[in-house]
Amino acid sequence: MYPIPMMGNVGIALSGLRSYVANLHTELAPKGIHVAHRSLGLFMKPGTGAVNDPDVIADMWYNVYAEKKGGEDVYPEGVTPATIIF
Repeated sequence: MYPIPMMGNVGIALSGLRSYVANLHTELAPKGIHVAHRSLGLFMKPGTGAVNDPDVIADMWYNVYAEKKGGEDVYPEGVTPATIIF
C-alpha cells in the first residue's frame, strides 16, 4: 500500500499482486466470487498473541472470508510506514 525503501526490490512484485487481486475482485464479484487482499504492515512473529502472530493473522483472514469484507485493506487497521510492526 505504501512504498518502503527497504522493500523496494520486492515492491514491484507486490504491486503486481495487488493489481491482479483488484482486477480479480472487480471481475468476479458480480459472479458471487469473493477476492480480497490485505497488505500486512508487520513482520510475523509466532507466539506473541499480538497482531503480528501468524495465528492471529489467520483468524483475520478467516474473518475477511466469512464476513465477505472488502476487496482491499491494510492490516493491522491504520498501519502506515511509520507504524509497521517489527
